[in-house]
Amino acid sequence: MMMKSIKQLFVISLAILATNALALTHLDGKVPYEDIDATPITIVGAPKTTLGQDFNYPVGQPLIKAFIIDIPVGKQTDLHKHLIPLYVYVISGDLEVDYGSKGKKIYKPGTSYVEAIDWCHIGKVAGKTPVKVIGVYLGETTPDQIKPTSCTAPN
Repeated sequence: MMMKSIKQLFVISLAILATNALALTHLDGKVPYEDIDATPITIVGAPKTTLGQDFNYPVGQPLIKAFIIDIPVGKQTDLHKHLIPLYVYVISGDLEVDYGSKGKKIYKPGTSYVEAIDWCHIGKVAGKTPVKVIGVYLGETTPDQIKPTSCTAPN
């Protein structure tokens, strides 16, 4: 009789442990976000910029702005630079960025990177499909550093 009670207690304990294990692995249907996948996005060159530069976040009141940037076939950006970190994610099209003396890079859809800081460059379509990117600027409120700075000559 005692052995039977011990076995029942053991089985009940296993059942409780199994239930807790399901809760811990989000398989029980009761934990928020259990059916949500969060796949990491590799950031090319992280934790540096695409040109291998170290960088720091601005120190003042944070100002973060995100934009969807469309570049039509046959068009390009002006020669410009960014004074703050800019995270870029290519949604569609092949983006070619000319970094002057550092050469050209082509970023394919699904690629993300931190843009060069204080380095003049031009972005354009490399191919026959318009480019669409998400750009997240990590600046500060004063001064508002979100807007790129024009360059007169490449680096």
